[in-house]
Amino acid sequence: MYLHIGNQETVRVRDLVAFFDFDSMTVASISRRFLSACEKKNMISDCTGGEIPRSVLLVSDAKTKETRILFSLLSTAALRARLDGGTND
Repeated sequence: MYLHIGNQETVRVRDLVAFFDFDSMTVASISRRFLSACEKKNMISDCTGGEIPRSVLLVSDAKTKETRILFSLLSTAALRARLDGGTND
């Protein structure tokens, strides 16, 4: 099953580790340090098309062992509703 995260981007649900509110992530210093470290390692993909992100997704591919951070325009509530609805096939 796939989850549409906005701006014509999708992720496999089985690869989704967690998602967080962007504003909350940027308040805590440990979260800011984590995002800064990920940015230095080129692990961040901005899927917002230049807009301000509303959520941060942590995605890990089990086959390649690659971890990525994705910025999404959708809120965590919208992502949760899409996961609960099961309409992402």
